[in-house]
Amino acid sequence: MRGSAHAVLGAAAGFIVAQKVGANPEDVLFLTGAGVVSGLIPDLDTGGKLANRISVSNKYLNAAVRLIGILLGCYAYFFASGMDEYISFIGAFILLFVLPQFSKKFMLLLSGVVIAVAGYVLMTIWIQLIGVYVMAASLLAHRSYTHSLLGLAFYGVISYHFAADFPINGLFTACVFGYISHLIADMRFIPGNKKGIKLFLPYKGIEL
Repeated sequence: MRGSAHAVLGAAAGFIVAQKVGANPEDVLFLTGAGVVSGLIPDLDTGGKLANRISVSNKYLNAAVRLIGILLGCYAYFFASGMDEYISFIGAFILLFVLPQFSKKFMLLLSGVVIAVAGYVLMTIWIQLIGVYVMAASLLAHRSYTHSLLGLAFYGVISYHFAADFPINGLFTACVFGYISHLIADMRFIPGNKKGIKLFLPYKGIEL
């Protein structure tokens, strides 16, 4: 399934959560945006034998990395100060203008390192964990662990800490359901999906 379709499904998940919790207009936008990002995250995997055949294009990956750079820059501008702010802006600059020049796999690996270091400097656990996620995704085959229950669980931990820093009602749920929407959309029973996902990795006996 195309990235745009995953983005729409993630947005729908975030919007539905926003309606369920009775969010105000500003929070509706935030929750919908969280759903979009969460709906795209699983496709950051680019490694393995399928690296040159996956549907995720360089253009999409560049956009995803730049989006993370923008979010890091916004976080630094609004919440960081002093040396932390400068280091975060440097990290955002690297994500926005430097890393998109490399190959997908190497770009993502370095992106994960930059994000993890920025999270360590900012002492923000969810940013560190995103960095770890991106580094791991850069080494994985497409539709492997990021498309499994293990990937969902790890992203759930990220979402938990993210929601703790931004106490918006429904944020954790919007992130998790945005991610789930991607997994469901990539399952074999959805028309157009010749290949499903191994939801129960490392057990490989079932492909949905």
